[in-house]
Amino acid sequence: MKVATVREFRDKATRYFKDEEPILVTRHGKVTGLYLPIEHPESFPLELRKELLIRLGESISRSLAKKGISEEKLLAGFDSFKKTRRRR
Repeated sequence: MKVATVREFRDKATRYFKDEEPILVTRHGKVTGLYLPIEHPESFPLELRKELLIRLGESISRSLAKKGISEEKLLAGFDSFKKTRRRR
């Protein structure tokens, strides 16, 4: 298993995504995440995929609520970004 700081993981993400080795991501010496490559996503158990998506959604919802961002405000931000991005 490789160990990478958040900055290293960000800077080398494309390379890491091509590897088959798990990566432990750290920040200030503490574990903040784990990248676990999946060779065949379709063979990943359906119940586990569902649980991961549910937990991810809950985490995003808590983060948005903590920052006082509503779903409408978030969608408006995406729309605004898309309009400015097309002009480039």
